[in-house]
Amino acid sequence: MPAIGTLVADPLMGLVDTAVVGRLGAAQLGGLGLAVSVLAAVSWIFNFLVFGTTSTVARAVGAGDPGAAGRRVSHAAQVALALGVTVGLALFVAAPGLIRLLGAVDELVGPAVDYLRIRAIGVPLLLLAMVGHGAFRGVADTRTPLGVVVVANLVNAGLTFGLVFGLGWGIAGAAWATVAAEAITVVAFVFLLRRTRLPLLGHGRPGKRQLIALVVVSRDLFLRTGGLLAGLLAITTAAARIDAGTAAGHQVLYQSFLLISFLMDGFAIAGQTLVGNALGAGDRDEARAVGRSLLRFGIGGGAVIAAGMLAGSWLLPRLLTDDPVVLATVATAWWLAALGHVVNGPVFALDGVLMGAEDFAYLRTWTIAAAVVGGVGGQLVAAAGGGLLGLWVAVQAMMLVRLVSLLLRLRGGGWARTGSGLVTDPGR
Repeated sequence: MPAIGTLVADPLMGLVDTAVVGRLGAAQLGGLGLAVSVLAAVSWIFNFLVFGTTSTVARAVGAGDPGAAGRRVSHAAQVALALGVTVGLALFVAAPGLIRLLGAVDELVGPAVDYLRIRAIGVPLLLLAMVGHGAFRGVADTRTPLGVVVVANLVNAGLTFGLVFGLGWGIAGAAWATVAAEAITVVAFVFLLRRTRLPLLGHGRPGKRQLIALVVVSRDLFLRTGGLLAGLLAITTAAARIDAGTAAGHQVLYQSFLLISFLMDGFAIAGQTLVGNALGAGDRDEARAVGRSLLRFGIGGGAVIAAGMLAGSWLLPRLLTDDPVVLATVATAWWLAALGHVVNGPVFALDGVLMGAEDFAYLRTWTIAAAVVGGVGGQLVAAAGGGLLGLWVAVQAMMLVRLVSLLLRLRGGGWARTGSGLVTDPGR
């Protein structure tokens, strides 16, 4: 439950930005959606820092090797800082060209560039926070991160309203508020990491052997997440090619999708830690039992969410925008986005099982295949003059491919490999 709370709190920053910027106009909301999609791509592409850290720390703890777990956290933090500075600088410089490359109409470019450049300053903070989350998850402490993100979200909400409406900073105020919240998160993790009881000091810089081990862990996760984000980004750019109203409507549905994905990922985090501990200790039966339980939770949770979204269809979109044109556009696809969570729920949950097992290669292959289906479908919808409903048919086609592949893998036993893990045993 604390893991669910943490994951729900994180995308609330994006929802607060959407709700506030949605009052500034369709162009600002559509520009926000395009910039957030780019930032989501950065976040998800580099989320091997959190998922890889969680799996390897959990396996090392299960195998009784806290020293290896501490070394993994230390080296991952150094890699995160180097990557964050590099990627943040690149985004800041390339923002105008990148936004135009994505096919945005002229009225979306200015707001999108303003927001993206400010948020680029916080990219190093974002990646460092991922390592902090992974360290706490790996030792099964989900309460500490929950407290941190609750404080960060309160700061973000207060600053967003104050800077946007109080000082009149517009969309830039929403971006600066989020950067401030990211800084608070990193500072808190630095002071609280002692709670993990892992030896984090004295490991030095990662050498060639350690870097190779980190590459082995991150490679498939990078490709898996990059493929998934490419598919979702292709659908978002397809929305931007149609018109500002469709782009804004897609932003409302996309933010709702992100919120619910983080909600269901609470089960995945628990499963990732439990499966990693079990396989680290050599207990395949326990790992399989966790997988079966998560499948049931995913199906049940997805059905409950679908029912809630359908029942709240008259209210929930209005929390994010009051533009009547955007609301009418959202209404054409809200029902599909709601029912889709019956498929999405088990996908989010079962991802955690295979990540805990470090079955990253399988996840990579089938997630990329699913992303191709969704991304190509979205572009075809835009080329054929379709609308928001067609774009979300493409989203759900992508999720269906992922579900089928995960169920087939869970049914077999090849994923349940025991041992201390890829980082503590790079030759594996």
